[in-house]
Amino acid sequence: MLVTLAALTYVVHGVPLGQVKSAIAAASVPHFLLGCGAQLLLRAVNALRIRIIASAQGAPLSYRAILATMFTTAFYGLMLPGGVGAGAATFMKYLGHGATPAAALASMIVNRLLDVAATVTLGLAFWGLANYAPATGGAKDFAVLLLVVGPLMFLGTHLLLFGRLRVLRRIRTVSQRFGLEHRGLVARGIGRVIDQCATAGNLSTADAVSVGTLSLLKVVLAVATAYTFAAACGLQLSFATIGWMHAIVAVLVLLPISFAGLGVREGTLVLLSARYGVAAPLALAWSLLLFVGLLFVAAIGACIEAWNFLRRRGP
Repeated sequence: MLVTLAALTYVVHGVPLGQVKSAIAAASVPHFLLGCGAQLLLRAVNALRIRIIASAQGAPLSYRAILATMFTTAFYGLMLPGGVGAGAATFMKYLGHGATPAAALASMIVNRLLDVAATVTLGLAFWGLANYAPATGGAKDFAVLLLVVGPLMFLGTHLLLFGRLRVLRRIRTVSQRFGLEHRGLVARGIGRVIDQCATAGNLSTADAVSVGTLSLLKVVLAVATAYTFAAACGLQLSFATIGWMHAIVAVLVLLPISFAGLGVREGTLVLLSARYGVAAPLALAWSLLLFVGLLFVAAIGACIEAWNFLRRRGP
């Protein structure tokens, strides 16, 4: 809360709000609507990936239930810092659909690992792509290195999780040697979560490829969302540039230091965009449009929750 207020206070006092208001008012409606559409498609893709992993676990989570959870967690995510609110809501929703606590936690852990891996590694590749053309000498070589290393890091992480090494299964083997299932309640719970993580990592080759592809597609759609909102404000930033900016913002927003990323997202984008000559009011307008896009998704989640509540009450 304090970080959110401090960051917002710093940005608000340093940026002419009249210019921000004018930039938002002049924003392209078609681009904004396209960005909102990308938000919906992103969640549809994410739900499909989660469904594949849930199937490997034997968790009774349908695609429809997972997709609905994607929207409702956006709503609850506005109320608690970082990923705490969304995580708690996801956990409770999965339990409501019949998943065990261990299966629900394991699904969240594995999917978060995939999200972070895809976001960070593609962010590195996007930075290399964005800086390759203008760079010279050693800087160009470093950009090329990141272009190669980024995708290889993602592939390596994916193979560790779902390839022959099956790291999650090896972790389960180690935990079994410690006999967690024979210890206290907390130890047994940890053991069950580790067991479910190992089960989630036991994908067929086809499913592993699908999960990897969907993870990358999700990041690309997230960047496309940010790109269309930037275009709505008239920002002349390349897709690759927005790609590495998105990676930084996405990681910072995960930290439990702000509500729905407010303040952190705005301050980060204003600072990063300044490097490309983007005026602070335009950068702040862009960030606020991103937040409005999140509110659009959260509003759908609120409607789903209201419908479920009324349906439970009956006539």
